[in-house]
Amino acid sequence: MFENDENVIKSFLFDIPLNRSKDFSKTYGLKYENGNIHRLNIVNQKVIPSTIFCLKYLKRLYIQNTCLYCCNCQQMNLIEYFPPSLTELSIKNTKITHLSESLGKLIHLQTLKLSNVGLTSLPNSIGNLSSLNMLYLPYNNLTSLPITIKKLQLLQQITLKNNSYLHSVEQLNGLESLEILDVRHCSIENLPRNLPQLIDLYMSNNNLKNLNGIQTLGYRTSSKKSFYFDMNHIRSVSPFIRNVRNLYLLKLNDNELETLPPYISDIRSLRILYIDKKF
Repeated sequence: MFENDENVIKSFLFDIPLNRSKDFSKTYGLKYENGNIHRLNIVNQKVIPSTIFCLKYLKRLYIQNTCLYCCNCQQMNLIEYFPPSLTELSIKNTKITHLSESLGKLIHLQTLKLSNVGLTSLPNSIGNLSSLNMLYLPYNNLTSLPITIKKLQLLQQITLKNNSYLHSVEQLNGLESLEILDVRHCSIENLPRNLPQLIDLYMSNNNLKNLNGIQTLGYRTSSKKSFYFDMNHIRSVSPFIRNVRNLYLLKLNDNELETLPPYISDIRSLRILYIDKKF
């Protein structure tokens, strides 16, 4: 249909300057020396054209404040038109309440970022993204996670902060490679479990009442652990916290603890402890 990538973007209904200096607030594209476009930054446009599928070498696609619907505002499966060559997809400030199962065809995707898009659910096909190592979904309306997310054994970092309807992350239990989990400002009631490589856990401002299962976090790595549990409803701390390997920072302030458990002093690796002044 098109002779080269430059002809593809000329078919778009908006101009895309090529090889300009990177400015995430503007629309631009970057191309290789052979003319193939490998990066697009699309900002403040009316709609993403379906001809984007013709960019067969596109690696990074960033979309901000640009509609993913067709011109008559009826939802279309735009994911169908995203080239499978993508390794990074970032969409921000654009309404996407649901993602289609077509997401699973992006098998080379390493980074998926959907921020402030109104997302309420993830498709089961997310489990097909076998190359994914970063999942960034803050400021959305997620209520649960698909069980298939457990298939993503290369996933190292997950951010779900400010999904206020999210009550559980048990679907993440058993993720072998997860190192960083950020679920601040959600409504989670229980700790995740069996995350052997976990290093940083951010669970401030949730609905935790205890820390049961904490010993199953980060047990295969000697890296320093930083766990943030402030602004919850924690009434008791499991004595198994002593078994957390190399716990360095622990935040327990603004909870419902009446006394500080004496076994906290047994954690030889602990260097930073946040607690209420009454202790």
